[in-house]
Amino acid sequence: MKEKTKFYKYFYNILILFCGFVGLWLFLSHMLHFSFPDYFYANNPDIKFYYGTNVVSMWADLSFFTYHTLIFFSLWCIGFAISNFFNFKKLHSFLTNAYVMSFVFTNYVITVILYTFFELTSGNITFGLYANVPFAYHNLGTNIITHYIYFIFALILFLKINSSESKNKILCYFPICYLIVYYIIVKITGKFAYVIEWYPYVIFDAKSLGSMFGISNYTWCVVVLILALMIIGFVYMFLYNKCLKYKWQSHF
Repeated sequence: MKEKTKFYKYFYNILILFCGFVGLWLFLSHMLHFSFPDYFYANNPDIKFYYGTNVVSMWADLSFFTYHTLIFFSLWCIGFAISNFFNFKKLHSFLTNAYVMSFVFTNYVITVILYTFFELTSGNITFGLYANVPFAYHNLGTNIITHYIYFIFALILFLKINSSESKNKILCYFPICYLIVYYIIVKITGKFAYVIEWYPYVIFDAKSLGSMFGISNYTWCVVVLILALMIIGFVYMFLYNKCLKYKWQSHF
């Protein structure tokens, strides 16, 4: 019976470790396969601004919240499996901290919600299938795996793995600080780092977001942007606190 239990535990950790490495590979593969789309600029010679599909640089993939989520979750999986294999108690305690687990999982919830929302309201629903070429189908497959298959796996791990006992209130503010820093960095790099002004999502440009609601006045566009960011921040922290509450009530 003990041998059987050890086998299942070993298989369980191997599966989580494999998931982590595959997740990092999915990101690196997408990033390293980037090729500068000369055809895009040939067809749009006067373009100075764009958001959505990465048409500027392989490094711009680091601007996508989706890939941050995938990287965080993949590193968490690798660290968790290693902490179990080698009995690294401090690492295990950190990774199973309710704040850490809630942050990683909340990012995935937000990623799935926003990715699905923006895809369905984009007016050009592709889920990454931007053309009838092999790499576009690869892009579609990795998008489905990254946003939906891995989300299901993250959900299962979040629900099943017990949290370590820690209630450091300072960590409650880490997620919102991360969001603010993320937004500022992406805004700056999108404005100055590429051949054109480029952002991963419409929420980084007031005019583009306002136009989605038929608003042309720039002041009102800014108001809409601020409201949208406030709503996203509120929803994010609401979900984060719900995740924390679940971990505290279920496993402490």
